[in-house]
Parts: sequence; structure tokens; C-alpha cells
Amino acid sequence: MNRTIKTLAATIMLATLSGVADAQRSNVNVDSGSGDGRYRGQTSAHVWADPNPTGMVFDHWSGDTSLLQNPRESHTKLRIAKLNVSVTANYRSAPAWTPTLETINMIQMGYYFPSSPVGVIFHFHGQGGSASLFYSNLERRIFANEAVAEGYAVVSIDSADRVNRDWNTSNDLATSPDIQNVQAAIDRFISLGLMTANTPKFAHGFSKGAGFSPRVARALNFRATSMSCLAGTPDIINITTIPTIWTMAQLDGTIMAGGVAQSRANHQNLLNRSIPTQWHLAVPSPVYPERFWRITGLTAADSQAIYNSLKQTGFLDGRNFLLADPDASGWQAVIPTQYSSFTAAISDQLRICWTEHTFFSDYNRRVLDFFNTYR
Repeated sequence: MNRTIKTLAATIMLATLSGVADAQRSNVNVDSGSGDGRYRGQTSAHVWADPNPTGMVFDHWSGDTSLLQNPRESHTKLRIAKLNVSVTANYRSAPAWTPTLETINMIQMGYYFPSSPVGVIFHFHGQGGSASLFYSNLERRIFANEAVAEGYAVVSIDSADRVNRDWNTSNDLATSPDIQNVQAAIDRFISLGLMTANTPKFAHGFSKGAGFSPRVARALNFRATSMSCLAGTPDIINITTIPTIWTMAQLDGTIMAGGVAQSRANHQNLLNRSIPTQWHLAVPSPVYPERFWRITGLTAADSQAIYNSLKQTGFLDGRNFLLADPDASGWQAVIPTQYSSFTAAISDQLRICWTEHTFFSDYNRRVLDFFNTYR
């Protein structure tokens, strides 16, 4: 594993007893990771682990971990509480795997089962999506890799509606073709000896797939539900008793602020009924120079070049935060032409930094820990 060391110079303004602000420089050393540059008047910095080396996944940070928001997350915040801070990203071995692709009830599904899985995670795509996104989309594949490294089997299945590519809104097995397809998949896996009827099952959905997740989880008695970037509707939230975790994006332009607020209200609904639940909100993060390195086919130098093009043309502020929603800012015009084939992947990363309606892997650890509690 090639390891890189980068130093972030964070300028902290400390008030003196006389009320005059003195500048003190705090040097943050990030080994096998990246940060977001210089702060003035700030008390924290973002840190990211470098992309996973081949055959490995991120495991934890070591060093001054008491200053980290979560030392087990590859992207976390660091409190700048002393002059010199040092953290190191650590990785662990992970199995190489490829999904098996099959047709069931005239729809596509992909799956991977390790021997003796600790549980099975079913992923449900957003409206307009497909099962293949779980394995081809960068952020979702990161989640799948981390889940497999944790000992889970992973399954992704198409919605029955292949015209609108949306999920049925019935809550019952008898009336929902989508719940019926998930049950058929479970029966298939049991028949192949990949799982048993008692293997713990979990629902993991994005957007409209998140709306389907609590329905199938309740109907088929899953252990827990993960909902990303959707609040859920009263007809299911008011009756579900399945432990549920929400991971939301602060500036989500699809469900808007009202949808984000509703997800928090739905979380409170479960709390009021003594149903285990968590709610997490992703907030905007800087576009650091190595942000695009995680994209397959791009190097750290390529990422730096893309970052430079955004920085030099005024798309980032002094702390490297995006100045406008990347869905409307026109950033594509300044990206060097040699990276034009990566536009969609670059867009995903910028939307995550802005906290648009995009699947993000930042909270994988929180979701997997939540699942682990109920497996």
C-alpha cells in the first residue's frame, strides 16, 4: 500500500485576555489520507482516508483519535484542539468478489453470498434506476464492498415496474409485486443453500427505494431498515415496528427542506413508539484536491488537475466549499477535456460535497453498525 502524508495548516484565532485575537497555527498531519486546507477562525477540519487499496477497505483512524468525530468513518471531522495533530488511516483485508446476475420473475437481480453470511442486505434503487447500480455506481459499490468485508451477503433487485422504474406502494405481500419478488429471491437463495429461513435480512434503500424499504421490511419481517434521502410516507411509518436508520442530505434539492424535516419527524415518531431508530444528516463538505481520486480510472494527479480547474475558475470558496449547487452552476465547462468521459462520476462527487440528492458512502459505518445491532 502506498501511503501519503499531507499537512494541513489550520489557522485558529484565539482570543487573548485583552480581547485581541492572536493567530496560532495548528499543523494536522494526515497519513494515508487527505484534508481540506487552511482554516481561519475555525475549530475543526474534515479528514478523508485515501481510496481503498486493492483487496482492502477502510477500517479505522489511529493517532489523535479523541479529536475525531468518528474514528471508524473514512470521512470524519477533526477538532483542532492543540498545536500538532496527527491521524493515520488504517485498512483491513477484504475479499474480492463479483455479483451473480440472474433473472427472476422477468426482472434482473444481482447477488453475492459469502459462506455462512452474518446477514443478507437487500438494496433497492431509486426511481429510474436498476439493480446494476449497486455494483457499478462508485459510492454504492463502496457500501457493498464494506458490507461484504463485514460478512454480509448483498442483493440488489429491480423494481417490478420497468417503465417508470418505480416501486409499488402497497405494504402487503399479497398486493405488492415488488415484495413478492423479494420473497421469490429469498426462496431462491434458500433453495440454493446460500441462506436459511433464519438468516437475518436487512433493507437498504435510496430515494424511492428507501420508500420501499420499510414496506418490504415489515411485510417480510426483516431485522432493520436503512433509508437514504427519503422520509417515508405515513401509511408505513405509522405502522412499522422495524428498527430504522435515516441518512439524509442537508441541501437535497429533490425532497427539499420539507422532506428532510419530515424524515426527522418520522424518526421522532418511531422514538415516541419506542422503536429503535437513528437519524443522521450529511452536511456540506469541502472539495479537497484528492476528492476525485476514488473514481476508477483517475489518479491523484488527475484529481488535483480537476480540483485546480474548479478552484482557479471560482467554483470553490476560500475553504474549498462549493459556492453553488453543482446541478446548476455550469462547472462542466471548466473541466479539462481529457476528463470529459468522467463527467457523470465527477458530478456525483460534487453533488455529495454539496449534499444534493445522491447516494453517499460517508455513513456506511453507521448503517452497518446499526444492522450489526439487530443481526
